[in-house]
Amino acid sequence: MKDSVENLLAAYGAEPHEREVERVRLAILKLSAGNEQKIREYVAIAKKDYRDVLFWADHPEEAKLTPAGRKRALAALRKLGADLPEE
Repeated sequence: MKDSVENLLAAYGAEPHEREVERVRLAILKLSAGNEQKIREYVAIAKKDYRDVLFWADHPEEAKLTPAGRKRALAALRKLGADLPEE
């Protein structure tokens, strides 16, 4: 398992534009709690915008979205014209 986790994490930082490699990898480990599928997901997210995983790892309480907050956010997005699936 150790080798596969290391290989998954190595995917972040392979490109020159991927910043704060060690910090992002640690954040991915923290968020995933060692779950290999979650590591894959967080690596993919970090490759798009590494700041997301840093924020989620550094501010877990602020990053949570309650069910009511989620409904409000989806309603606001729909009001702005976003084409979202119904829940």
